[in-house]
Amino acid sequence: MAYKKQKRKKTLYKLLKLGFLSVILLTVTGIVVYSIVFGIKTNAESITQNTVLLQLEEHLVLPENEPVSLRRVSNAKELAIQDSFYKDIKNGDYIIVFENLSLIYDFDKGLIKNIKTK
Repeated sequence: MAYKKQKRKKTLYKLLKLGFLSVILLTVTGIVVYSIVFGIKTNAESITQNTVLLQLEEHLVLPENEPVSLRRVSNAKELAIQDSFYKDIKNGDYIIVFENLSLIYDFDKGLIKNIKTK
């Protein structure tokens, strides 16, 4: 009788140990999968204003002051209808506006698409 109780305790201990290790393994796996799925930023999200300006400075000398506006385009068709300045714009391009200078920049291609001075 005592032998059966000891054997049951050992079996129970092994099952608890296995269950605990399974929970840990599932937790670690969940964290890894979550970080892969939700942790990876798209290229557009990870590009900072400073990154855009640094790459743009390789093509031309920018004004000393900070840009009034730096926006990533998500409505290219609407902009192209509004003004001929935006005729070659596409979603993902950047519109950079300084006090006396506006330009459209394709960050992916490293291409200035249009420049307008005020």
